[in-house]
Amino acid sequence: MTAPLAFTRRFLVTAALLAVAGPALASGPPKKKEGEAAAPDPTVKLQPIAVPIIVGGKLLNYVFVNMTLKMAAAVPVTVMDGQEPLLRDAIVKAAHRTPFTASDTYSEVDAVKLKAVVMREAATLVGKGKVVSVEITKQIARKQIPHPSGPKRAAAAASGGHAAAAAAHH
Repeated sequence: MTAPLAFTRRFLVTAALLAVAGPALASGPPKKKEGEAAAPDPTVKLQPIAVPIIVGGKLLNYVFVNMTLKMAAAVPVTVMDGQEPLLRDAIVKAAHRTPFTASDTYSEVDAVKLKAVVMREAATLVGKGKVVSVEITKQIARKQIPHPSGPKRAAAAASGGHAAAAAAHH
């Protein structure tokens, strides 16, 4: 007799909780109060893209780039559904036509050039104004190849950029 009694107790407790929580769940998401900030803009994280580093027509390296697309506030992230492979293909094709090789390193891409191409290609695929910005979140070089002009970025990164600031004061 204890099994049916335990079942009845569980049923009553569940029913009571649903009766109390039901109206709150049915009302939908909480309404935005005056002065509250708007919800953050939706973002789409792209899978890493292998961007070729080409110098003088020769492939020297690949840099795997992680990027996040920030969508316009009214644009759902689902607008990119099925478009990412096309965007990735367009980026790689553009990298072979006009390489995104940085001027002072073979271990990173030229972020300004890459972002401009991503914005242009995204506008072509999903519509102008739907992607408002591109953020490069990570770059990982396949090989660490020294640049002929010397390790400019490596030295600045190792010292946190303080070496250049200190040299400017002397």
